[in-house]
Amino acid sequence: MVAGARVVEEGDEYVFFEHQPCPKFRIAIPLLRPWLAASYDKQQVANAAWKERIEALAAVLHLDHDQACTDTSRLFFLPRRPADGPPPETAVLEGEPCDLFSLPSAPRQECAKPAGSGEARSRKRQASPDGGLTFTDQETGEVLDLRAWARKHAGQFEIVDALRARRPDVFTGKVAESTKHHLRCVNEEVHTQAGVDAATFVVNASESTSRGFVHHCRHAHCDGRDRLLFLHQMLQQGWLRVADLTDAAFLAEDVPTRPLIRFVGGEIAAIVDQAEHALIEAELAVYQRGAFLVRPGLVSVSIAQGREVSAQRIIEVREHALVEAMTVAADWEKFDARSECWVRIDAPIKVAATYQQRIGHWRTPILTGIVNAPTLRADGSILTQPGYDGATGLLLDTRGEAFPPIPEQPSYTEAVQAMAVLDTLVDTFPFVDKPSRAVALSAIFTACIRRSLPTAPMHAFTAPTAGSGKSMLVDLASVIAFGREAGVIAQGKTEEELEKRLGALLLAGDQVIAIDNCEAPLGGEFLCSMLTQTVVRPRILGRSEAPELPANAMVTATGNNLVLVGDMTRRAVLCQLDPKEERPELRTFDTDPIAAVKANRGRYLIAALTVLRAYHVAKRPNAPAPLGSFVAWSNWVRGALIWVGQADPVETIEEARDLDPKLDMLVAVLTQWSKVVENTDVSVRDLIEAATKQRSSSLGAFQHVKPEFLYPDFREALLAVAGDGGAVNSRRLGKWLAAHQNRVVQGAKIVRLGLSAGIMQWRLEGKIKEATHAAP
Repeated sequence: MVAGARVVEEGDEYVFFEHQPCPKFRIAIPLLRPWLAASYDKQQVANAAWKERIEALAAVLHLDHDQACTDTSRLFFLPRRPADGPPPETAVLEGEPCDLFSLPSAPRQECAKPAGSGEARSRKRQASPDGGLTFTDQETGEVLDLRAWARKHAGQFEIVDALRARRPDVFTGKVAESTKHHLRCVNEEVHTQAGVDAATFVVNASESTSRGFVHHCRHAHCDGRDRLLFLHQMLQQGWLRVADLTDAAFLAEDVPTRPLIRFVGGEIAAIVDQAEHALIEAELAVYQRGAFLVRPGLVSVSIAQGREVSAQRIIEVREHALVEAMTVAADWEKFDARSECWVRIDAPIKVAATYQQRIGHWRTPILTGIVNAPTLRADGSILTQPGYDGATGLLLDTRGEAFPPIPEQPSYTEAVQAMAVLDTLVDTFPFVDKPSRAVALSAIFTACIRRSLPTAPMHAFTAPTAGSGKSMLVDLASVIAFGREAGVIAQGKTEEELEKRLGALLLAGDQVIAIDNCEAPLGGEFLCSMLTQTVVRPRILGRSEAPELPANAMVTATGNNLVLVGDMTRRAVLCQLDPKEERPELRTFDTDPIAAVKANRGRYLIAALTVLRAYHVAKRPNAPAPLGSFVAWSNWVRGALIWVGQADPVETIEEARDLDPKLDMLVAVLTQWSKVVENTDVSVRDLIEAATKQRSSSLGAFQHVKPEFLYPDFREALLAVAGDGGAVNSRRLGKWLAAHQNRVVQGAKIVRLGLSAGIMQWRLEGKIKEATHAAP
């Protein structure tokens, strides 16, 4: 025997020793045939095969071995020894190489869970048929069945409280994640080195994410060991008393229990149903949004001047994150045929993947958006309760920020006073007129309730020069409504590029989408649809699919001499600024509106909501005429502004229309058509011939004849809409006529008459009036 060792227990076939320090023994057995991990398809299969052969060898040699020996990684390690300990000793025994593959399998043992060597020794020392999970109280003679106790009380047992009351000296003082209390391991006698190694912790049942209390030791000799075995040793060593396990002082009340889901082949549908039910009951903030499972989260976003701020985003829950959520929501088990018992597992990825494919059949709540401040619902009611709002699908998370109450029945006088509070924020901006000022105020109102509006126009801001305050007005609305400056995106070089950027932001649930510093005319089919439709199907950047997503984000655009084209002109209100200075960025002001709002955001947010709430409770008097595609916005935001004495922001739509270059080109074609062709029925070819008709001009007897176009303005107008290499392309012109037919502009319209001899005929109906709109 090693010096200092003593016999603890001796039987017919075994002897147990205790010794400090603990020497390590490693037996190396030459194999007749090599074992190759590469012979197996997967490392997991190889590990299981190696473990099975090692257990077979141990059974043949009658060795009570450390379960860590079955780990293939142990093949690469030599035994450890203390630096100041005796030198290692090696003994070589003669014999025949072992044919590892011919050994019979180890006999199966009945167990509740796989047990380590410490558990096996404990079972033999106790010599009890229940696997070492009964304890006899030496004082009272009471026999405690820990399995039966666990079924009733493990989900309530406050092990930290009990140990602090009986043995506070075993704690190290370290607490991780506010719930994991580190302590000495009660099983430290079998550790490589006794004493504190920061590898053991306990968790109260009331703070646990598993079924009841937790005792976990990361040491190789304890890893995977049942918590009841540790509890058994605590009773043996006097750390706890039997009475402590049922003492009301150490049993938490109303501790939620997690459901148990057993993974059985052929039951995937029922198992996925159980998993979904567990997810919903656990309230883990997993929602559905379009064709995605999502959760709320915080990410860094870029704002103006290259700065970054934290923002709430909607984040897609993918397979592995879903596995984690399902594992937290329920306890999972599968039957282990080798040990003939149910063992704990993580939620299988197969279950998560199957659930992800149940698009259209999910029962998780639908998330329409995240708001971080009180708002008004579409019916005018007040939303102030944090958490998920089933009526709107909104998740209100103020992140601890407090806000003043929203008045339930504000009067007109209170609304005017609240409007005056907001007026002070925009007094220093160089608006060209009152409607432009109304657009800036409309941006604030719209941002505060955008999630409750089915659609809203884009709020565009333009000025002749940089530094005029365009982006600041966007940030002002964003800080009031969302608590941070707006995250900005560039316009992109193509409509397709812009669409993918917009789609990614819609998927992330951004509350405001700010298209910053537009240098090219702004338009495009998707952006137009996003403003007038409640649901869109964008192409997502980096993805091949086009998911269906709610289009309930606040959209803004800024640019120097910003130009809106095509249908965008009727989908945006335009705020024009003009500081009338060469270097407007050098101007100084007595107040900083952004700083003022950040210092007292609640005051300005509640002011905006008070105006909107007051207009609603007053039955929305003198509501303006409905604005196509934006009826709800016009009836509430626009109406409230006019009600408290502000100008009508919709008046700026006509200004945006007048600045539309596409409209200019259409007017030019109709004007020249009226002058040259008048109301004659014509084909595309007839139009091109009329516009390019020439006459000869003699330059003298000895000089060439110079051709001249009879109607150069008509030719230039057609080149602008259908030019191709200096000539008018008939195919392009035909498509352009089809795209603009029946649109009335200045009293005239293009009409398609039908085919004549197989050729499409066109006519200009009405009498064109001279253009009166302002030049850009």
